[in-house]
Amino acid sequence: MDPATASPLSSWHFSGTLRTYQAEVLDRLAPGGDDPLHIVAPPGSGKTLLGLLLAAREGHRALVLSPTVTIRQQWLRTATELATDEAAVSDDPERLGDLTVLTYQLLSVTADGSPFDDLARAVWTDELVASGRTEADAATWLAELAVDNPARHRSGIRSRARRLRSRFTRQRPSELARVLHPNAVALIDRLVGAGVRTVVLDECHHLLDHWAIVVAYLAARIRESGTEPKLIGLTATLPSPDDETEFENYSHLLGDVDYEVPTPAVVKEGHLAPYRDHVLFTEPTPAEASFIRRHESLLHDLIRQVLSTPDALCYLEEHLQPSDMPGSTETTTETETPLSRLDLAFSTDFALTRSCALVLREVAPHHPLVAAIPPALLDRCTTDDLLTVLSRFAQTRLLADPAAVRQWEYVRRSLADFGYALTDRGIRRGRNPIETTLAFSAAKDHAAVEILHRELAGPDGDRIRAVVVTDFVEHGNNRGLAGDAPAGALRTFDLLAVDPVTARLRPALLTSQHLRVRADDADDIAAALGDLLGEPVGIAEGVGPVRDLQVRAAGSGRVVGAVSELIRRGDVRLLVGTRGLLGEGWDCPSVNTLVDLTTVATSSGTQQLRGRTLRLDPAWPEKVAHNWSVVCLIPSNVGLDDGSESGRLRRRHSHLWGLSAEGDGRIVSGLGHALPPPAIEAWERVLDKDPSTSIGDLDAVLRERWPSRSTTRAEWRIGDAYRPQERETIALRRTSRAPLLRAGQTASAGAVAGFVGGTAAVGALVAVLAISGASLAPVLAVAVALGGGAVAATASALRTLVRSLRDRARPAEIYRAAAIAVARTLSEAGRIGRIDESVITARPDGSDPTRIRVELGGSAADARTIAEAVEELFAPVRTPRFLLRIDAAGLPRVRAIERLADRLSPGRTLLAVPRLIARRRGDAERFRDHWQALVGTCSLHELNGVQGLALLRVARSADSRMDTAEPRARVWG
Repeated sequence: MDPATASPLSSWHFSGTLRTYQAEVLDRLAPGGDDPLHIVAPPGSGKTLLGLLLAAREGHRALVLSPTVTIRQQWLRTATELATDEAAVSDDPERLGDLTVLTYQLLSVTADGSPFDDLARAVWTDELVASGRTEADAATWLAELAVDNPARHRSGIRSRARRLRSRFTRQRPSELARVLHPNAVALIDRLVGAGVRTVVLDECHHLLDHWAIVVAYLAARIRESGTEPKLIGLTATLPSPDDETEFENYSHLLGDVDYEVPTPAVVKEGHLAPYRDHVLFTEPTPAEASFIRRHESLLHDLIRQVLSTPDALCYLEEHLQPSDMPGSTETTTETETPLSRLDLAFSTDFALTRSCALVLREVAPHHPLVAAIPPALLDRCTTDDLLTVLSRFAQTRLLADPAAVRQWEYVRRSLADFGYALTDRGIRRGRNPIETTLAFSAAKDHAAVEILHRELAGPDGDRIRAVVVTDFVEHGNNRGLAGDAPAGALRTFDLLAVDPVTARLRPALLTSQHLRVRADDADDIAAALGDLLGEPVGIAEGVGPVRDLQVRAAGSGRVVGAVSELIRRGDVRLLVGTRGLLGEGWDCPSVNTLVDLTTVATSSGTQQLRGRTLRLDPAWPEKVAHNWSVVCLIPSNVGLDDGSESGRLRRRHSHLWGLSAEGDGRIVSGLGHALPPPAIEAWERVLDKDPSTSIGDLDAVLRERWPSRSTTRAEWRIGDAYRPQERETIALRRTSRAPLLRAGQTASAGAVAGFVGGTAAVGALVAVLAISGASLAPVLAVAVALGGGAVAATASALRTLVRSLRDRARPAEIYRAAAIAVARTLSEAGRIGRIDESVITARPDGSDPTRIRVELGGSAADARTIAEAVEELFAPVRTPRFLLRIDAAGLPRVRAIERLADRLSPGRTLLAVPRLIARRRGDAERFRDHWQALVGTCSLHELNGVQGLALLRVARSADSRMDTAEPRARVWG
């Protein structure tokens, strides 16, 4: 076949019915074009069929690269069903077909060292040749340097490797070929020569370093042949952007995501099991708590000791009382008051100034400045506040002063003992012993036991098939409190094996080196495994409650498959293992309960773990999966703050979609699908060290709201029609202390204005009558004028009051109008495209009428921009350029009447104009005009000079209108 003239794959045909999202992908993404296609879809969503249909449309020979042999076989089976000629499909690199399926490993680079090190060594050689050496001399010099000064050699290799990593996808093919095995280069040349133009990359999140070089070289060779390659990337999870270089290289190969199939869509269509995420909060064991308290005392004593010195107090005073007033030439006494200088400090750097104020109150509570700080800006002084101020003080006063070098070194070495590195760039977290203690707390093992107790006590207890996943077999913890046994799968299994309830699940431990069961179950499980493996399985001698089974290659695919079959049959109902073995690639549809004890928080790791429970189970058509996270928190009565566990929980759930924990059937991302608002509020109180709420209270809130699996399945409404749309949501709170509109204020001011205007008008009419000859007694004339004023005052007050009360009675419409004002301004400013205002909605929350939800549809990027601006508008005021005063809505736009309203009802309702709008004065004025047209009277204030700072102080003292439980989320469907 001539690859230049043939049109392979054009006759391939799928005779079945495509799923909704598969059809939408094929319809939305047109064939042809030079740009890659990048599709994200969960396991079980039919990515294999979709990838083949996308490749067939391109009309060229295609290559599929998969990460494992098992996945390669799946591609071969599906391709054979589509092909009219089975010979067109091949997995033999020596016999290329119209569609060839290979593993990445077959094209992989050499196994010796890093490919970037090899490439860096070649680049270094070229640099030496360019400087005048011969190539042989350059190679000899580098070899001698590696022996004589290995540290310098490693440093040179690393620096060049870093540069290469950041741009390797842009390298010339000849440069990339230098680090590939000759066999790989030869195979790629054959593929290009055979006419391969389309390359399907399955599980493309693996395209980092080694495999990415192969794909980059293949794509470059296709370009050299005179045509642009068509790369089709398919993955269930994007790689983590934490490594910016790797993520940039990945993005350069495949570009932005063209289509994402959300997991809920696959569940709705019945191709994945419905699921719910749960969280169990626990607290450290007594020994761990004692260690944490001791750590807290020592760390806080150290920081207070340093920040209580005269030099540190002087630094705090100077930061809180700056001497310069930018933008103001006023020299009155008012500009020299402590309060005005404090306003200036907050305006210059709000976050640092607030931390300095909190620390000053902590180390010198009777200092005169403490009384001048607005109480609304001060809450609890946290560990982060202390570290922030210590870092800035050390940089400003100690590092900059040669005479303070000994104090700098003392602070630096002391902080290192607590896992913090003090450098000239600030304080950086190292291997924090508290974070390690919490992450691998023995309390999490007990939490796993408690979770399984609850699951077994439920109505579906006899169907439970659970997996408990840890990071390691044994964690080599050398920071923090290690405990009697190292954390990991072995410690967790030992506890589950001796608990009388979980022992009924016949638990098994499976790692790359261990296959362990309870001593009481050893004979039965060994016999069952032997039958499945076709070879005898021995039982190691031992004492105690557990036994190791003797089997060749415990972590091999055959053994993992056999254990999975035991789970399906119910011979084993609880498996403990590591994420390395039970993460991506492990498939056991019978598993319906995941207890995640890992520290994974990345998008790829989190979704891969959750995917283990979502496969449909033929033995349980009504299967519902439960996925549990375990979080260890420092109790409220311990003053030390550590946000590592809470931050991990937030990051983990920010990547996931799930049923709203409020029971309303919404599908949301973020913590809202794992924690209902009362639980989030209780959690925040624990983090804020509120003594009224314990971790036990938090767990009790969650237990009260734990729905059954049947309830979860009903809420998913599987099979019902759905809208495959994603929307941004902002949750706002109505609060009497911070109303958008002040009914009493505006009504009173309107009444006075009406009385004055009415009296004047009637008085003028009486005067005209008197001039015309009408005879009126003076007392009667005055009475008539005053009566007219009273009538006008009553009418004006009623009109203003009715409007204000009407607006306050329908707050959702007011907040929607505010969001539309933001959207219109952003659109007119060119920040977003044209917006369809019908996709902006607002409604009171069904379970809590004080909460208003604003939803934003349309383009995902535009909706996100609008949501960020609306959130900034209603969040606590920090350092805006403009403030919008809105409390006078309903009043005539007369300055005197506004001042009168202030006299009658002191207070301001001031909102920060979002930064995207405030960058240009014209945009800010346009926003003011839209607000006046949609909501009511307002005035725009630019914050200049002393008066601006004073107004900013008033704005900062107001309550936030954002819902503290979950201010932002995404909604699907």
